[in-house]
Amino acid sequence: MQKNLAERGKKVVSPVLGRYFPEFEIEKSKGCHLFGTDGKKYLDFSSGIAACSTGYAHPKIVAAAAKQLRKLIHICIGIANYEPYIVLAEKLSKVVPIKSAQFFFCQSGSEAVEAAIKLAKYAQKKPGIVALRGAFHGRTLGALSVTTSKMKYRDGYEPLLPEVYIVEPVLDEIEKIFASKSIAAIIIELIFGEGGYITLHQEFVQKLRVLCGQYNVLLIVDEVQTGFGRSGKWFACEHYNLVPAILCLAKGMASGFPLGGIAAGAELMTKWPPGAHGSTFGGNPVCCAAGIATVEVIQKEKLVQNSVKLGAYLKKKLSALQTKYSQLIKEVRGKGLMLGVDFQDADKVKKIMNYCLAHGLVLISTGGDGTVIRFIPPLIVTKKQIDAGLKIFEAALNNAQLH
Repeated sequence: MQKNLAERGKKVVSPVLGRYFPEFEIEKSKGCHLFGTDGKKYLDFSSGIAACSTGYAHPKIVAAAAKQLRKLIHICIGIANYEPYIVLAEKLSKVVPIKSAQFFFCQSGSEAVEAAIKLAKYAQKKPGIVALRGAFHGRTLGALSVTTSKMKYRDGYEPLLPEVYIVEPVLDEIEKIFASKSIAAIIIELIFGEGGYITLHQEFVQKLRVLCGQYNVLLIVDEVQTGFGRSGKWFACEHYNLVPAILCLAKGMASGFPLGGIAAGAELMTKWPPGAHGSTFGGNPVCCAAGIATVEVIQKEKLVQNSVKLGAYLKKKLSALQTKYSQLIKEVRGKGLMLGVDFQDADKVKKIMNYCLAHGLVLISTGGDGTVIRFIPPLIVTKKQIDAGLKIFEAALNNAQLH
């Protein structure tokens, strides 16, 4: 059994890594639970930051990955075609909202955003990219250039990508930039992930789509965190009856395996010639096998429906707690099993999270100043598990109110 991992890690792991719980150590996981190196059992409502959509060690995901491990671990899609890459694209083409969709697979959400930006700039032959203030799109240089959920992410990395325009979600401001600059695309999150689970209004999104059409600007929708049933739809853009030009995917896509990608219509993808972009490990056979199994599990176990049903139940319970603890909780927001509880107080949030962890519940924060606790359990979560988690959470609220 591995012990004292945090202390050992200080000698060999870069301190650049941000951590919610520096001393927290786990050995294994199953379903909606983590197991510490000391044997303690934790109910996990973080899902590896919304990545483990089907929970931990789902038998069908494990079986699919193990089977693929014995056949082919890696070759690179640039060298040879292999079935998992193609099958995953075929399956996803039936669930994404884009007609005649084609896919490029990578390893992470940041890489998906990089690919989307590159495709937009290349296809449009225009340099400008617009992003909304408060959004998070990743930490690689291009993705960081359109990220403002926490400005400290950008500190020390200037200059970033040129001709990136950060705007408030105000249509007049966006139209001024569309009209005066050479803009290839605008990238948006429909529910701000690291920005505090703030949801864009229907009217704004619909009018933005019209503006994009008027000014020949591609609409990129970043569904890295909202995708694969998290919001109560396969993709959050379905809540808006919205078909993006480019869709960014990752996190819940492969139940914790590192896999990301973008989807776009064939007409747009054909403007991106061979060699204009690529990836050695993108669409790795084992990750794709896990992705295929993830799509199948979400469909067969009706996890999108579970996200709707239990998301509504959880939101109702959290809203009741907001009424009861109105001095602490300022707002409950979000969709499906992607809910944020805003305390507008980062210190309170840290105390509540630490209390919950000490009592067997893993919750993590979000928001520009870390003032929001997010509830993002695996989509397989049960009502009984939600009730168990809420019991610990309410005890933490009581403790925070007393102290």
